[in-house]
Amino acid sequence: MTDRFDIIILMNALDMGGAEKQSLLLAKALGNTYRVHYIVQKKWPRLKQHLDFIEREKINYIQLSGNFLTRLWHLRMYIKRNNIRILIGMLTLDNVMAACISLTTGIKCIGGVRSSYLPFLKFWVTWLGQKFFLDHVIFNNNYGMNLFVKRGFSINKSSVIHNCISNLQKERKRNPGEKITILSVGRFTFEKDYLTALKAVSILNMICSDKIIEYIIIGDGKYLNRIQYWINELKLGNVKLVINPESVEAFYLNADIYLMSSISEGMPNSIMEAFNYSLPVVTTDAGDATFLVEDNNSGYVVRPKDYQTMADKLADLVEHYDKRIAFGLHGHKHVLRTFSEDIFRNNYIALINKLLS
Repeated sequence: MTDRFDIIILMNALDMGGAEKQSLLLAKALGNTYRVHYIVQKKWPRLKQHLDFIEREKINYIQLSGNFLTRLWHLRMYIKRNNIRILIGMLTLDNVMAACISLTTGIKCIGGVRSSYLPFLKFWVTWLGQKFFLDHVIFNNNYGMNLFVKRGFSINKSSVIHNCISNLQKERKRNPGEKITILSVGRFTFEKDYLTALKAVSILNMICSDKIIEYIIIGDGKYLNRIQYWINELKLGNVKLVINPESVEAFYLNADIYLMSSISEGMPNSIMEAFNYSLPVVTTDAGDATFLVEDNNSGYVVRPKDYQTMADKLADLVEHYDKRIAFGLHGHKHVLRTFSEDIFRNNYIALINKLLS
């Protein structure tokens, strides 16, 4: 029986993204085993869907404020007052804070890497943190961990715990309709490479000129204006941008195909969501996408930036209803079998017990 002691999950902000969602799912998953303190560094952005989840699941949410040193001071005092035993950071800024906490309090601290690629500064900050201060670093993808270990990360202080899926859905067989809806969900960043997706949809419109096709992109971020510019330049009248809706469930339910065009990923949370709703997937070979998508069985995997092949694979699914259904059902079975909350919880508990033994 695991002792019910106090732990912190540290999150940079309640922004849109896989890391934010997984941090909340982690707080929920560990809530019956430990007293979880879910601490967020920055006040903004603070999405309503995350706040609703926190209220619904009765998560103990603490909001920090001020500059980095002020937040560090308050966090250090909070740890002492509440006898915190372990801290789990999710992203690079959280890893930096965790390293400082490890140095000043001596508690066990775990860092997090949620992608197969980090920019130069973030990579070396995380490497220094693991080497000198952090007790362990959790990756959410095998591809990224193997790359980082080759570049100097300690294999003994690294492990992979894949994301989990919540709100599991029953398998779904969509009825054929006149319109085919393609969906993408994710931050508007360089790594998501929406230009490739838009070029693929432009070609798809020509290949399947007799079909009614809609492409919906959901998210927000610093590339918003660029994406709008690309849509206009490519004269794509069938592309719709949706900025941070309160819920994305209806979009998954109404979609027919899921598309991911990233050049860098960890364990793609949005593909897991797509399979949860029995959607077939066309994805680039980024991060652990191939761990999720079995090529020609639950979807198609193409090389990053290969918009011609991406368009061809999308066209194949647009033209073949039965294949869309079969791929989506296969992906749904894979998610149920591999990414349950129980597996997620047990992997974290095993690591925590190991570090504290």
